[in-house]
Amino acid sequence: MKPLRLKADLVSAKAQAAGDVTMHDIAVRIGVRESTVSRLLSGRTTPTLPTLARIALAYGTTLDDLVDGMAAPSVAVPAQRGAAA
Repeated sequence: MKPLRLKADLVSAKAQAAGDVTMHDIAVRIGVRESTVSRLLSGRTTPTLPTLARIALAYGTTLDDLVDGMAAPSVAVPAQRGAAA
């Protein structure tokens, strides 16, 4: 399974739409350090679930929309032999 990756372009667009033009503005709105915002938007760090939840709440979006890699893998379950119907 590939690691989650924040859709930085979406976060930036949502931030600008909300009037947050600097990393400081974004950090204040979501309640994290400015350095965390910088690392997240540059792709240098993987977002934690609490941070993703803060971003989603702050900018009115969903966790699914914020990250690549959220889709559950398709897993085939083999049928059991001799199973009663």
